[in-house]
Amino acid sequence: MQKRYPFKFLDAYTREDSDIFFGREEEVNALYEMAFQTDLLLVFGASGTGKTSLIQCGLASKFQSHDWLALNIRRGSNLNASFEKALREAGGGDPQSDRVTPSQIEGVTSSHPLNSLDWLDEDWSSESPTTTVSQNLSPLARSLKAIYLRHFKPLYLIFDQFEELYILGNKAEQETFIATVKEILRVEQPVKIILSIREEYLGHLYEFEREVPQLLRKKLRVEPMHLDKVKTVITRVGALPDGNIRLQAAKEDAIATGIFDKIKGKEKTLAIELPYLQVFLDKLYLQTTGDDSRQADAMFTVAELEKMGDIGDVLRDFLDEQVLKTAQKLQQKPETIWRILSPFVTLEGTKEPLSEQEQCLRLSDTSPALVRSALESFSNSRILRFTEQEQRYEIAHDSLAKQVHAKRSDEEIAILEVQRLVKSQVALKAETREYFTEKQMLFIEPYLPKLSLNEAEKRHLNESDNAAKRRKRNRARRSQFTYTAILAAFVIMVGLSWWAIQNQQDTQNAIERIKLNQKINTANELRDYGDRYLALPKKEEARKTYQAALDTLGEHKDLELYQEIKHKIESIK
Repeated sequence: MQKRYPFKFLDAYTREDSDIFFGREEEVNALYEMAFQTDLLLVFGASGTGKTSLIQCGLASKFQSHDWLALNIRRGSNLNASFEKALREAGGGDPQSDRVTPSQIEGVTSSHPLNSLDWLDEDWSSESPTTTVSQNLSPLARSLKAIYLRHFKPLYLIFDQFEELYILGNKAEQETFIATVKEILRVEQPVKIILSIREEYLGHLYEFEREVPQLLRKKLRVEPMHLDKVKTVITRVGALPDGNIRLQAAKEDAIATGIFDKIKGKEKTLAIELPYLQVFLDKLYLQTTGDDSRQADAMFTVAELEKMGDIGDVLRDFLDEQVLKTAQKLQQKPETIWRILSPFVTLEGTKEPLSEQEQCLRLSDTSPALVRSALESFSNSRILRFTEQEQRYEIAHDSLAKQVHAKRSDEEIAILEVQRLVKSQVALKAETREYFTEKQMLFIEPYLPKLSLNEAEKRHLNESDNAAKRRKRNRARRSQFTYTAILAAFVIMVGLSWWAIQNQQDTQNAIERIKLNQKINTANELRDYGDRYLALPKKEEARKTYQAALDTLGEHKDLELYQEIKHKIESIK
């Protein structure tokens, strides 16, 4: 009998792996109990804590096969479309259709023990080419009921990586899904919903919880693995009867502790991430056996463990190593290989599944043959995982996605930001879509040659550019008009100011003339008085009166009157 290699590397554990899934008994039991308490469960935790394995392996293995029918649903390009496809493939027909064909309820015969249930009141006669399943039910409810009639098992709808709905989806997609969940919770069918989400995205569920208040009532947080659980995993792996891994006798505890410490490194933490543990154990196996087929028996010893040395960031090293190997194999620069890998990671550092065609569109300046070869190489090295059903590739784990994200240059990040900006705007309904501003267009334009855009996106950018140019022309016209108006106002203001100054000067001159005339009149009167005094003759009084007349005239010495009076004073002896 061929022995079994017990490590899954970066793949999730499934129901078939229940015999090698260790260390999560407490969480599995808690989740199992919740499954009987509610129809909506939420599983959350940090990336790399094993949420997917906990559900698809731990929880699934707690049920008998006749009590568990799981539909594992990932967003793909649209979560609602992926959900409808999963229902069709499970025998539910089209959720948007009004009728369900007999082929979709294959296996339901008159001898089936559940055919006597009261609610199975439909007419399954063969005379009709189509069979109506409760015509008063909604299309979704009919689809769910048809699936039950086909399998007679409680249905578990598992929405894994649920954060993708908020990272990659738009408002309309989110609202449609929330409405679907509300409808599922209302139908009288044995259907349960399990949502698995990274805990840093819990805040995005605010609107969801407002519509579905029970969303967070039953939830389970999956913690990273502490030393005790790591010991459990390693010692039980080493004791598997059909496993090809053994631990050095009497050193099991020391080996488990040593593995934990090497992965933890200098970090001041009490837990480690599962992807790091899986990759480390795989590297330890390869170091011990040198067998890439992973079929040879391996003995993990303290001495072999010490040879591993200080490995640092095991995932980063693994990724660097595989990219370098791929670059050498394809005779390309490592930078080119990183560029091919980059589109599978979002701007936030999470996974984004892509088909080969989508990848080629995003890398329009790279030959499709090179892209295909790189994808095959990454699949073989387990960096990418290919889903046959969806025909899509995706990064094997979020922890690897973080490492790819960390390798990006500032230009790559800018291109991704532009790409997201364009796609998010074009995804809006036409009536709510806005053109990009001139400032946004200035940010976008340098990266246009490196963007992979569809026709709708190109058209929107072109329209935005034209709109920006129109705004610029209108702004120039408004500026010219404003400048002309300001200039005219300035000229008018200068004219008015000059007129005011002139008017003020004229007024002042008039006032001065009036004052001078008053002085002349007064001086004339004083002169006349002086002449009378001089005729009496009272010379001294005459002289004083003449002097008073001169003082009245003051600085106006150029007047004839002034000179006349002065001459009179000088003539008095």
